[in-house]
Amino acid sequence: MYGRRSISNRLSRYVVLLCAGLLLVITLLVGAFSRTLIERGTISLASRELEVVTSDVERVVAEVERAVDNVDWFVQQHRSEEPLMYQATRELVEANPNIIGSAVAFAPGYFHGRHWFAPYTYIDAHTNRIQSIQMGNESYDYPNLDWYRIPMTQGRAVWSEPYFDEGGGNRRMATYSAPMRDESGRMFGVITSDISLEWLSQRMAESTLFNGSYAVMISERGMYIAHPDSSKILNQSIFDVASAMPDTMGLVIAQKMVTGMKGTGRFVDVNGLDSFAVYGPLSNGWSVMLVSSYLDTFFNLYVFNLIMIVLLIIGLIAMYFGCRRLIRRKTMPIVEFSNAAMTMAKGNFNAHIPEVKTRDELMTLRNSIEYMQRSLNEYITELKATTAANERFESELNIARGIQNAMLPQDFPEDGRFGLHAMVQPAKEVGGDLYDFVLAGDELFFLVGDVSGKGVPAAIYMAIVRAAFHFIGSLGMPIQDVVRQVNNCLNDGNKNCLFVTFFAACLHLSTGELEFCNAGHNPIVQVKPDGSASFLRAKPNLAAGLFRDFPYEGEKLHLEPGSRLILYSDGVTEAERADTTQFGEDRLLEWAGHLLPGVSASAATLDLYSRVKSFTQGSEQNDDITILSLQYGKQ
Repeated sequence: MYGRRSISNRLSRYVVLLCAGLLLVITLLVGAFSRTLIERGTISLASRELEVVTSDVERVVAEVERAVDNVDWFVQQHRSEEPLMYQATRELVEANPNIIGSAVAFAPGYFHGRHWFAPYTYIDAHTNRIQSIQMGNESYDYPNLDWYRIPMTQGRAVWSEPYFDEGGGNRRMATYSAPMRDESGRMFGVITSDISLEWLSQRMAESTLFNGSYAVMISERGMYIAHPDSSKILNQSIFDVASAMPDTMGLVIAQKMVTGMKGTGRFVDVNGLDSFAVYGPLSNGWSVMLVSSYLDTFFNLYVFNLIMIVLLIIGLIAMYFGCRRLIRRKTMPIVEFSNAAMTMAKGNFNAHIPEVKTRDELMTLRNSIEYMQRSLNEYITELKATTAANERFESELNIARGIQNAMLPQDFPEDGRFGLHAMVQPAKEVGGDLYDFVLAGDELFFLVGDVSGKGVPAAIYMAIVRAAFHFIGSLGMPIQDVVRQVNNCLNDGNKNCLFVTFFAACLHLSTGELEFCNAGHNPIVQVKPDGSASFLRAKPNLAAGLFRDFPYEGEKLHLEPGSRLILYSDGVTEAERADTTQFGEDRLLEWAGHLLPGVSASAATLDLYSRVKSFTQGSEQNDDITILSLQYGKQ
């Protein structure tokens, strides 16, 4: 029925793919590990061979340098005796088999006023005999050659770049030149020793790791001193060959070698073969490099990996067909479960569920479907009851909110002596913030309060506070007595330890005298007729409802016509944005300082609420917001 989309085919593919992935990872890990071991072993072998080569060359270089240093004192002592200069160079060549030539080259005009004087002894390349000549003349102006000029300029012994000495030894060589100084320290010439590049090439040819591996030596500037291809010696640099390679790693290795670094590197040679190199410097600034191709090194590993891949593919194919047949036979009951589930999905939660006799996952699946069937029937029954209860509760909350709003005065008096407006915005359906006012003849009692907590308990407590203040405030007592009586009223039977903070005041409209008492509430804002705004610092006292007969203290303040009072709950100053930044007292004071004198009490209340909501940028309201604006007289 399902064909290629059947669960047996899919599970078989998953099993095969999983096994293929695991076997592939294992094969790659084994191959990588084997390759790493072989590579490390080869590089270690190459490094040891490099050490042997550099040690041999360093020994020869050191012997040549010591030989020159040993003869230097003799030349200085007998520098004015021409025969002894020839004798010194001849003995240097005869006593050192690695030296093919030696010269004592004097500075122009130093030796008895002669412009050129450079006794030179060398081994003739054709006859292999030792000969001596005076090689300085117009055609061989040695003061301008590097082997003379550089040590005389730098004042120290140096090895020259390899060159073909035409007019001297007439062969490819490199020269070690040391400046000579008289008793006053002035340089009067150089003493040299030459070594043959053919010897270096022969020594490099002896250093091989595998068939096809080779060794090279380069100078400080990168010129080939020794190379299996003799045509490259003195004719090409390592940079010329590296530039023709497919990648840039050859140039990187070449740059490291000429800067005297030691290390290993991997690159693709000019023939496209993946190769590695081990290189290291010599003390005279030259560098030696051993090069080998990875092809011969890893040939047997490549063959082994190929055989493993072929066997892996054959095994996975056999595993796929075996798994598909076995899974198809074991999963036939799933189709019946699917049909039962489809029936329940269409609304028939009493659909028949097939029986299963095997005690395995299919039995668990069958029991789970049966349990789901029972749970769905029970859940639907409970959901209907819960939905009905939630609808009743929501209706009751809406009624409670309407009752609470009706309890707070909404009809604000229109009186030429003052302007008054207030509003409450609960954080939930009902809240614990409140305001109230009582106008009794020449006296205006008013307050703003904040009950601890939120929701229904706070709303009930708020109703008690408002009723107590409305009744007691109308009795004409001093404001501190009004607060004391309200506190005692709230304290009676307060088993839940609820309390309320509020600011209550009585304004004598004829004189502008304000009697007030702060029961632990936020400081109110006073805006004077000149527009300056500040917080009215009142004695905080204690929140009402905590201790009976607490001695609340009242205070007095004279308001000038045009003054404005802003009372609020902490839902204003503690309103937060998403980044937890609060509106705060500073923004409230800044807003009050910019109120225009002619703004009505209602406009001020609504403008502050709008500022707070704009500040929160749509964040959820976390506390009840209450604002009361009172403007006394006209400016």
